[in-house]
Amino acid sequence: MTAYGEGARPKVVAGTSAQETLRLFDQQYWDIDSLDLSGGTTYGIFVSGTKGILHHIHLSNLAVHDVFGGPMKNKDNGLVMFSPGSVDQHFDDVLLDGVTAWNTNQWVGIMIGGGNLGYPPESVWNTNAVIRNSTVHDVQGDGIVLFRVRGGSIDSSVAWNTGMQITQSIGTPNAIWTWMCDDCTVEGNEAYLTDSPGVDGGAFDIDYGNTKDSVIDNYGHDTQGYCVAIFGAGFVTRQSVVRGNLCINNGRSPRMANYQGAIFLLSWNDGSIDGLTMENNTVYWSPYENAPALLNQGNIKPGTAVFRNNTIYSTAPWMVDSNTSLSLAQNHYSYFGAGTPEWRYGTSRFTSLTAMQGDSHQETGSSLSQHVLQQWPRVYELNAELEQTKAASAVPREQQQIKGWVLSCLLPVSLDANGMMSDAALRQMVVLKSLSQQYRALGLQVKLRMTSPDAQLFKTEAFHNAVVDLDLAGITTEQDSGSGVEQTMLLMPGGKIVARWKGFTGPSTLGLALRRWMGEPNYSQMGVKADE
Repeated sequence: MTAYGEGARPKVVAGTSAQETLRLFDQQYWDIDSLDLSGGTTYGIFVSGTKGILHHIHLSNLAVHDVFGGPMKNKDNGLVMFSPGSVDQHFDDVLLDGVTAWNTNQWVGIMIGGGNLGYPPESVWNTNAVIRNSTVHDVQGDGIVLFRVRGGSIDSSVAWNTGMQITQSIGTPNAIWTWMCDDCTVEGNEAYLTDSPGVDGGAFDIDYGNTKDSVIDNYGHDTQGYCVAIFGAGFVTRQSVVRGNLCINNGRSPRMANYQGAIFLLSWNDGSIDGLTMENNTVYWSPYENAPALLNQGNIKPGTAVFRNNTIYSTAPWMVDSNTSLSLAQNHYSYFGAGTPEWRYGTSRFTSLTAMQGDSHQETGSSLSQHVLQQWPRVYELNAELEQTKAASAVPREQQQIKGWVLSCLLPVSLDANGMMSDAALRQMVVLKSLSQQYRALGLQVKLRMTSPDAQLFKTEAFHNAVVDLDLAGITTEQDSGSGVEQTMLLMPGGKIVARWKGFTGPSTLGLALRRWMGEPNYSQMGVKADE
């Protein structure tokens, strides 16, 4: 099911009493793309069934929005929902690529798996489910979720304005997370402006019952709750990896900051955590009250969990609060303030890193630096990973005319066999669209120069449709026949290049650079079209 001809996506609008706009029940081997779906009281897209394994359902280049109905009855309601209709039914080979889902008073943005059937055996878990290059915003509950999936992934996607419900009704939401999954990866995503009327309200979460799940190279920022959490409840959460993530301005809610921290480990209901590696993460922690950046209240099997090679920049002196089941090593702490940094480990409280190292035999190879609070606004300049470009001897004349900040991307583009934008190009565009909205109110101009050695590509109907469907309003686009290497540059007013990156540049790298040079994002124009 697809569109034909030239122009915007065809619109499919559900009637006022229709439960869903698009429904697939006991169906398989569907490819659906290039549609604009709106309406429905409970779902935008609903995929379910009762017959064993349903194979190959691929949804690409879809807009799904404005699903409004009555009160939420459960978490299996929302914009895009794959929910088995019986304990024995499940999905194999599910792909959601380039799906934008927004605006609902139901629970979820995108969910594969559903949670209504409790805890079926692993033999009937969903398999090979991929969500990529997709965006979710303005939902009452969760953003993007995998439930009961083996061999799945959420990558290169964005979720913001999640958890918008005012009072807690059926649970507490997060932006992007996994539950009861095996060998699933959450990688290269961005989550921000997350909230919850209760607990959670975080960016990323490896929830209970997961095995071999990873949260890698994500950017979680400006959240009411935590950046990353690992939970064990009723089941054992095994072999989790949290690596290379960037966490900034988490715990905006004082209540949630105190209860959860920026990185949160917790178990309850006889659950536990067995095998956990948290490494190479960077946390910028500035809660309104003195709350720990790392809070560990998990029941962890001895010797199986480690927190190492992480960097924490904090305005709160309380760095760590952990029971003794977690090993700490080779971390760097930077405290900005006049207080005394402290670590709590087990029943002991340490006001000196040296004392902690000596008495607890933890934090081997770790270090501490202390700065005055007035230096905090320049904290992003301390990050050695920012790739700064030295000023050229002369700025080209055309660049001298630049009056504001410009994020310029030279991006090779191509179309796949179905006329969709290639994955390599689409994932960079998802990043640029998100940053454009965050910094539009501060005057950032995002310029996208698309290149292709095939000069005829830009003249085709398929390419024109692909660009229209991307909704790049607010981003200046150009086309150029050539074979340039992908690169992104940040230019200051007057045309000086202050940073340059080759190849794909992810949300963490660009987000940190923009904070370093332009300051914190301004969210006043989120969701507002550039011409409004």
